[in-house]
Amino acid sequence: MAAAAPDPAAPLVSLLMVARNAAPHIDAALLSARRQTLARIEIVVVDDRSIDATGEIIRRHAAEDPRVIAVRGHGKGLAAVRNLSIAAAAAPYVAVLDADDILHPRHAEHLLDLATRTGADIAAANMISFSRETPAGLFAQGPGWTAERMIDHAEFVQSGRLGQEEVQLGYLKPLFRREALRQHGLTYDLRLRIGEDWDLVERALAAGLTYAWRPEPTYYYRRHEHSTSFRWRPEDLAALIAAERDRIAADALAATGAPGALARARAERLAALEDTLAHCEAVGHLKDRRIDRALPHLLRRPRSFALLWHSLREGLGRRAATAARRQRTAITAAETEAPHVLVCGEERPGSPVAIAAALVKASGCKLKRLTRAQLADPLTTARAGQGAAMVLLADEALADAAAHAIGDGAPFVAAAGTRHPIVQHFLDEQSCGNLLGLLPASALADNGLAWRKRAAVAAGPAL
Repeated sequence: MAAAAPDPAAPLVSLLMVARNAAPHIDAALLSARRQTLARIEIVVVDDRSIDATGEIIRRHAAEDPRVIAVRGHGKGLAAVRNLSIAAAAAPYVAVLDADDILHPRHAEHLLDLATRTGADIAAANMISFSRETPAGLFAQGPGWTAERMIDHAEFVQSGRLGQEEVQLGYLKPLFRREALRQHGLTYDLRLRIGEDWDLVERALAAGLTYAWRPEPTYYYRRHEHSTSFRWRPEDLAALIAAERDRIAADALAATGAPGALARARAERLAALEDTLAHCEAVGHLKDRRIDRALPHLLRRPRSFALLWHSLREGLGRRAATAARRQRTAITAAETEAPHVLVCGEERPGSPVAIAAALVKASGCKLKRLTRAQLADPLTTARAGQGAAMVLLADEALADAAAHAIGDGAPFVAAAGTRHPIVQHFLDEQSCGNLLGLLPASALADNGLAWRKRAAVAAGPAL
């Protein structure tokens, strides 16, 4: 019997998302997943017993888009739920998307192209980190990170040392060839709450899988106070240490042992984990004002003193910032600045986008413009998009570049006929007058009158 022909509509990539109480950010994450240029995707979303509006948001997206597949989690921990999402996937490739992050529209397309073109089992793209408090930043930059290349096992392990200033590859969100994971019995380690992605990739590389890297950023990593990646708990570090010791023991049992570079990298990672654990345990005792219990941890791992000093400096900085915020008046500097609309490219005089820009400016919003040359830099575009109330796309050819301004969720607006998934609203000469209705009330500011009133109050009486 002849083999069945492949289904031309079957998904090529399954985007995997797990969520627990992710209501503040999951809507933006799902929208970015649904707006991928690669149409043949599915979006597997596991709601792991959320008690906020997460489940409601997921169900709404599933009702609007059949590619969104809602899965009920079992509450057995992050690694177990990630395994559940892989088991529910149907595509030959799976890619991780955290529920508080965002994807560039070309993310899935570019990673699939990278994996198929290089034959890699794992593929990852550079990231842009962003938050409301700090300017966007490029994750991997400098020599060695400007060109497409392969990442070997020793380099990956070397990058896994906590506290180092070099690029930590474990933060990347990779695409995996699902059959390669299955062949080697690779799943997420159920002991881990943090570092689970790093651990899976490391074991995959140890099994002989290959890893390709792409320098253009298409993943947007949101930093916020509830991010688990930056909250170390002693029990989480203890689990990472146990996993690392298991790897070292397995290498010792192997006939040839680990190569020299890899063995050194493993030893350095283990030492860094143990230093960090000693630091965390000492900090816990210091918070309880038990210096007598903190000192043994610090003396056992002398390098933990440096981590403690770093934490003290960060804590003092946060306290100073909090004190400064309390001293501000009710009207902050941000509130007295006109909100801005980002214009990407040069608008043609008399075009719908040019008319829209004029209307926006008349409403009291400030216009920021990015030229074609400026849009060529993803980081410049991402920073210009922070705090934007709207993005006006003047040139359809620049849509991919303009999409790097996606971070703050501003609506993208372009002339009618523009075909790009990032564009949500379309303009012609008759619809330009409706543009202001797309701006949030805080940005519209009563066509500028309320904003001008606030600014006058902040400035005080004229002299």
